[in-house]
Amino acid sequence: MDSSILEKIGLTRSESAIYISLLRFGTLKAGEILKRTGINSGKIYEILEGLKTKGLASESVINNVRHFTAAPPPQILEIIEKKKLRFEKEEQAINAVLPELEKLRNSGVKETKALNYTGFKGLKTAAEEALASLNAGEEVLAMGIIQRKDKKINEFWLKFAQKRIKKKIFGRHIFSEKGEHFQALKKMRLTKARFLPNLTPAAIDVFGKDKVLIINHAEPPTCILIYDENAATSFKNFFEQLWKLAKA
Repeated sequence: MDSSILEKIGLTRSESAIYISLLRFGTLKAGEILKRTGINSGKIYEILEGLKTKGLASESVINNVRHFTAAPPPQILEIIEKKKLRFEKEEQAINAVLPELEKLRNSGVKETKALNYTGFKGLKTAAEEALASLNAGEEVLAMGIIQRKDKKINEFWLKFAQKRIKKKIFGRHIFSEKGEHFQALKKMRLTKARFLPNLTPAAIDVFGKDKVLIINHAEPPTCILIYDENAATSFKNFFEQLWKLAKA
């Protein structure tokens, strides 16, 4: 049997070997366990105590000699249940302090001014963080959008638009090239899309009053999330000028 399965639930390699040996051969003395497993004799009792603590072995004294017996295999499920309960308690504890941790991070972010992200996951994190800061009735302005991106990035932005709409946040988009992405967005609620060719080499999104996301869709994608009201206002004014020139 592959003992690594037991190691995944928290047993050491030696504990796994001894437990399997006890299951296979029944009640054994320490010396017999050593012969069958080849484990260091100096640690045998320490390892057996570990198995007893986990509820996977029991000890009996026969003719003044200590003997050890494996607990029934279903006992392993009890170990897993205990782990699940512990993880649930840890999750509850983390959830309880998350608001305070978020406050600490937000206070630091205001001083940071800008955050750099790399890769698809980084792009998702930046965009979703910016969206999470907005309330119903606010607006996302996006310009320099291209169709020629990795397929999963286009799919992400469509799902992102659905999240935006669910939060009742408006979206206006200026595309540098038309395609399926352009047509799909035009059909969505709380969404407008226009076309203006050869706009910018990077996509620029303005979130509300004080956040700007600048995106380079090269491989890997990179982006900068800027926390600055002046920068957001400047890009918003730029967007409004382009919006007048763009065609539906």
